[in-house]
Amino acid sequence: MVEILLVPSVRRGNGSGHLVRCFALAEALGPKAAVYLADEPGPGSWSADELRLAYPRETASIRIIGAIRSAARFKLVVLDRRRTSAGELERWIGIGAVAAIDEGGQARCSAHYVVDILPRIAGAARGRGVGAANLASLGFLSLPNARRDPPKRAGRVLVSFGGEDPAGLAGAFLSAALGGALVPPEAVSVVSGALSDAAAAYEGVTALGPVQNLKEKLRSYDLVVTQFGLTAFEAAWAGCAVLLLNPSDEHERLGRAAGFVSLGVGRPSPRRLRAALGDIGRVAEASAAAAPRERLDLAARLAALRPHHSGECPACGRPLGEAVYRSERKTYLRCPDCGLVRMTHFFPRENPYAERAYFFDEYKAQYGRTYVDDIPSIRKASAKRLAVIESMLPAGHEGQGVLDVGCAYGAFVAEAQSRGWNAVGSDLAPDAVEYVKNTWKIPAFVGDFAAPAADGLYPRDLACLSMWYVIEHFDELGRALRRVASLLRPGGVFAFSTPSGEGISARRDAGLFYERSPDDHYTVWSPSTAPGILKRFGFEVQRIVVTGHHPERFPGVPADADSLRYGAAMTVSRLLGLGDTFECYAVYRGRGGERDAGRPAERA
Repeated sequence: MVEILLVPSVRRGNGSGHLVRCFALAEALGPKAAVYLADEPGPGSWSADELRLAYPRETASIRIIGAIRSAARFKLVVLDRRRTSAGELERWIGIGAVAAIDEGGQARCSAHYVVDILPRIAGAARGRGVGAANLASLGFLSLPNARRDPPKRAGRVLVSFGGEDPAGLAGAFLSAALGGALVPPEAVSVVSGALSDAAAAYEGVTALGPVQNLKEKLRSYDLVVTQFGLTAFEAAWAGCAVLLLNPSDEHERLGRAAGFVSLGVGRPSPRRLRAALGDIGRVAEASAAAAPRERLDLAARLAALRPHHSGECPACGRPLGEAVYRSERKTYLRCPDCGLVRMTHFFPRENPYAERAYFFDEYKAQYGRTYVDDIPSIRKASAKRLAVIESMLPAGHEGQGVLDVGCAYGAFVAEAQSRGWNAVGSDLAPDAVEYVKNTWKIPAFVGDFAAPAADGLYPRDLACLSMWYVIEHFDELGRALRRVASLLRPGGVFAFSTPSGEGISARRDAGLFYERSPDDHYTVWSPSTAPGILKRFGFEVQRIVVTGHHPERFPGVPADADSLRYGAAMTVSRLLGLGDTFECYAVYRGRGGERDAGRPAERA
């Protein structure tokens, strides 16, 4: 079964590097991978038949897919297309999680995973902003094994501008170098690529034709003349001196940023050419500095990715989002329609919340006491929350049902029971459920609230359903919210708390906020987006209480609660709603009731 679909650029003029890389990845990945070469690619692109003729050895040993069935699904779709539009990306997202290599188009902002192999001018820093990459390293290049010592002179010169050379750069270089008698013809070899018309015809110059495994032959040359791209870094790794002649201003900027010596764009500068040929040692030194520092296995890294929660927005169904943070293990995408931030992770993890240690050892490490030790203070907070909920139920609450999802060791249900509620708890942790039943004598059961088969497990016609720091853990948020709606009676209250994406921590350093966000927080909510999200499921938000005010997280404010700056920061935090958590209280109006939900939520 094919798990990974490799999609190279086949557009004429985009060069052959994308194709060659995908062929090599497919061979390394084996039967689990296939390369997509469209049987009918459309105008301006190479067809599968043409590419099979141009690359007979490469295509003979790998699986090729020429058409994609409507029901096809893949674990990972790897785009190596140079530029991918948002519309094209949406098509690929429909069949699998998308990883993009050296992506320079709109897909860079919305792909689930981005790998930068070649360095970039902007957005190269991993993690921060829409232009960031999850992984960035020259070491992912398919580097040659054969290497040499740096050259002292340009005794042998290789000219290679890829499989197409659409800008005619080989001819431009040869015209300048040979016409100016700067290099003897017999010292020059020219690679004619598999997709170009012919090798440049200059008397005395060696025309090589398509060269199998060119990278392993680079060490035979002192100087390699090419454009910014794969060959430049392969030659630098092999120990050659590298001179660039670029087809565009973008290539020129990237090449100079990487540290290569360049002859310019389109046609070589005679002055630069004479200076470079006169000091090959300097060129070799710059090339060595630009070379990769280590060799990494891109195929193994792609094979290790296990995308989870990579589908459409769980709140509104929008397939695309805008990346707000990327790291090697996860990506956060903000939905442009509803504003919900969702996380896709790529490496398997265990759920810690079903284990007793989370509520004791881990809780104590974070808060200085175990969860059970903290129950008195949690009950005080629960009393305030219940007061808000009770004020929203004009018919009264005594004897009414409340379900606390993620009840832990029962602080909230114990407080609710003491106030006359008919309380029930549920949790993933068996030890916590037993504690609630035995200590508080309150009904409780073990259950995964978002599990598809859990429909008949939970009590219905509830006056209230609560989730305190639970909602962010649902990777199937839409299913969880629909289940909440099915369990509440009309007019019932849905109350929850969750970390805030608009608090001081997120505003001060968004990258650090997302990096520190636990890997099982699949969604990041904000006070400003919660009403619109919940409205889609039939809820009308009545009140939002911003909590978790930490003045010491403001720049320049000490942790001393008695200081004037601390007090001023606390006031600002409360006035502007900059707490790092918030509570949301919403009334269920029914699936048809959204039209009536127009009143803004009360803020506290």
